[in-house]
Amino acid sequence: MEAVPMTTPDLTSAGTASRAGGREGLLRGARIGAAAAVTVMVLLLDLISYSQLIFAGPLAESRAAGLSGLLAAYVLGSLVFIALRRTARISLSFIGAAAIVQAAIAAGVAGQLEAAGVTDPETVGQLVLVACGVSTFATGLVFALLGTLRASLLVQLLPYPVLAGFLGGVGLLFLRSGVQIGGHVDDPLAALLRTVDPAALDPGRIDAGALARIALTLGIGFCAFYLPRIVRHWGTYPTVILSSLAVVHLGLAWTGTSVAAGQAAGWLIEPLPAGSLLRPPAIGSLMAFDPHLLLPIWPKIATLVVVAVIIQILYVVSVELEIRRDLDIDRMFVASGATNMVGSLFGSSAMGFGRTSTLLLHNIGGGHWLGWWLTLAVMAALLIVGASPLALLPRPLAGGALIAIGIGLLFNLNLACRTLPGWEIAIALVVCAATAFFGATTGFLVGVLLAILIFGVQYGQIGAIRRSLSGAERRSSVIRGPDAAARLQEAGGRTRIYTLQGYLFFLNAQAIYRRAGAEAGDLRVLILDFRETVGLDSSALIAFRKVGQLAEQRGFDVLLVHLDPAARLQIARNGLTADPHIRIRDTLDEALREAEATLLVEAGGAGPGEVAVFARHMADRLGSTFGPDDFAPYLTVRDLTAGATLMRQGEAADALYFLEQGVVSIEMEVPGRGNLRLRTTTAGTVIGEIALVQGGRRTATAIAESPCRVVGIDRAGLARMERERPDLALTFQRFLMLELAGKVSDTNRLLEAEML
Repeated sequence: MEAVPMTTPDLTSAGTASRAGGREGLLRGARIGAAAAVTVMVLLLDLISYSQLIFAGPLAESRAAGLSGLLAAYVLGSLVFIALRRTARISLSFIGAAAIVQAAIAAGVAGQLEAAGVTDPETVGQLVLVACGVSTFATGLVFALLGTLRASLLVQLLPYPVLAGFLGGVGLLFLRSGVQIGGHVDDPLAALLRTVDPAALDPGRIDAGALARIALTLGIGFCAFYLPRIVRHWGTYPTVILSSLAVVHLGLAWTGTSVAAGQAAGWLIEPLPAGSLLRPPAIGSLMAFDPHLLLPIWPKIATLVVVAVIIQILYVVSVELEIRRDLDIDRMFVASGATNMVGSLFGSSAMGFGRTSTLLLHNIGGGHWLGWWLTLAVMAALLIVGASPLALLPRPLAGGALIAIGIGLLFNLNLACRTLPGWEIAIALVVCAATAFFGATTGFLVGVLLAILIFGVQYGQIGAIRRSLSGAERRSSVIRGPDAAARLQEAGGRTRIYTLQGYLFFLNAQAIYRRAGAEAGDLRVLILDFRETVGLDSSALIAFRKVGQLAEQRGFDVLLVHLDPAARLQIARNGLTADPHIRIRDTLDEALREAEATLLVEAGGAGPGEVAVFARHMADRLGSTFGPDDFAPYLTVRDLTAGATLMRQGEAADALYFLEQGVVSIEMEVPGRGNLRLRTTTAGTVIGEIALVQGGRRTATAIAESPCRVVGIDRAGLARMERERPDLALTFQRFLMLELAGKVSDTNRLLEAEML
């Protein structure tokens, strides 16, 4: 087939499309490059800020080793993360709130080593990195377990006021650390107080440089936080970084201060070693690490783990809302867990899902893989080739980045306080103050204690008794004759059924004892239904023991039903079942049957040998004068031995039976399982009346539990009665309607009881 030559307009269109596609490709490439550049800028600022934070004071000489560990952990951790989450274009970052706790861990280990006489900077630095690695490994392990068990959101059970207050306190710690790093002062608060001390107003004693650095640090921090919220553009934050960098270096140039002099004066961070930052992993010093060093800092490690989990949840959820995509938080936790385990080999701080860096790559570069790889390549190059240019970073900028984080956390606390009730605001402020003044670990412990208090107070207000019914409102599955039913209806108030709910502990379990004590003095059986409870602690058993003592004093029985194996074991171990007035039954129906039997015996009712003649029963129900001889021609009489089948499921339903003597069990045959007992009938009750009226097949099997005598009438006998004795048939139909109405009434009462 010949090729069709292109016309001039076709060629023009093709050329235009090609140029447009080329421009679009260049624009896309530029945006991806910009995304990578901005992301690298933010990550490096965080990296320097956190290394300054963690390796401060006596650990300053180990800062290069710490920076090496952070970079190596980031590069290898990112590869591990993306290998596990190939479908998600996610950038890692170091968790800022965890870094503040990591700094406390590093300082604690350094203090112990100094007390033990270990002063060699390299040795101290390596052992501190090992301790940091242990805490990061613990974080990774918890991350992986939470994600694997799909339980990552469980940490959100921490009450919001406690969480907001704790993070607000961490924000204050960030403010202090930011001023300390940016101002290059050991005690920023003391430096500020000296400026207002009349004795220190001598210009010769005022460190103007420190005050200028503190002011610039605070200014950068406020700009880094507020300007991106005012000018909502991806370039705002990088502009703040570059402007701060330019201001400091222009100031140094204006005053003729060299880079080395600026570093010595505290305007620039200390010089980094030239050449590669590659170092042996900190795990190599593990054998020289004394495990006893972990004992004083394990509360800090636990705090770090919880803080990292909380921040990870907040970051993932916020990014899901921002990019309108489900990121599968549990899989994120698994990947972050593996990342932290790798990072722990290098003594890294805790890492996780990077909110800011991920949003930058997504919003600027469209979430393209190339942006992620470019970012990782730059970080790897800094590790391999060297990061000495980072020494040009101003200290006020590093401190300002921490200030911005702290302001953000305090801003969130302020927003929370606008919506929380007064008492929750008080809790948040108490936790915030404890965290700021006594450290993250103490603040977190205060928060946990307050969380327990909140849970106890609020949960204690939820009644342990969901509903309370009498034996007249809730009957067992035993269908009894009219006389026995009437006696039970009259005495039903002497049986009480408490349906318990929730988790039972000392605050709400006492309500059960108080409610039982308020019952009428003729209470005979108290049934406690545990079906809707989720557990109980040992303190709740005290309330049940008091209920047992009350039962002994007032002469009633306590039946515990629907206990799970753990609760049953708890009760048995505490000796509650040794009390003759407290007994355990498997089901509520079993307990109700026992209670009804007790009430009938005490009411003088007939026992299992009770006899109810059909004709006499009819006369009592309807006031008729018909006798046994009138019904005899139309009835069949059957005597059954125990275990005999009266009717079987699936057979034709063409007869009803009146039980004159004995007990019959109505059961449903379930394939693959044993028979399911539906109800039990006693003398004076009717079986199969619905089937006689409706026809069809039997839906259940009736089995004699004891020797029984039944009289029956089938469809043919009823038709013959209607022809031969219409008056008798009318009476029988009235009787049938009463029986059906009674069944409907019983069903309605049961439904009403269940819906209360």
